[in-house]
Amino acid sequence: MIPRILHRIGPWLPTLVLPLALLTVGCGDGGVGKTHRVDGKVTLNGEPLVSKTGVVLFEPDTAKGNTTPFQPVGSLDSGGNYTLYTKTQRGAPPGWYKVIVTATESGSPAVAKQARRERPLPVSLVPAKYGLAKSTPLSVEVVEGPASGAYDLVLGK
Repeated sequence: MIPRILHRIGPWLPTLVLPLALLTVGCGDGGVGKTHRVDGKVTLNGEPLVSKTGVVLFEPDTAKGNTTPFQPVGSLDSGGNYTLYTKTQRGAPPGWYKVIVTATESGSPAVAKQARRERPLPVSLVPAKYGLAKSTPLSVEVVEGPASGAYDLVLGK
């Protein structure tokens, strides 16, 4: 019975198998590889950092052996919490990272009675040193089983 079925579908087998193989390849991890969940809270001067534009970016620290080409990133929520994603995959590849945090004031400035000739520039809520990999004092190692609060970020002036 099975040889008879194979005889009938034999000529069509490549046509059936090729799309399935392509779908399987396309559903992978995007070349990211293994990631570990990274969630944390960002505080500035003891208070949760809240901003609609707040972003946490992990820059691979090549000086500490992290050669991943990916920069995991996450947005701040209304409580100052973040979750990292690498491409579309939740988490970050293991290794050491320099942590970059940026956030600007949300909301529009008060409109003056006279028309403005210039657009107002956004005002950073975070000291400039946290906005660049070369100056940030924040460094984190992404591991499989982190301690509670391991990815919480404490910012100061």
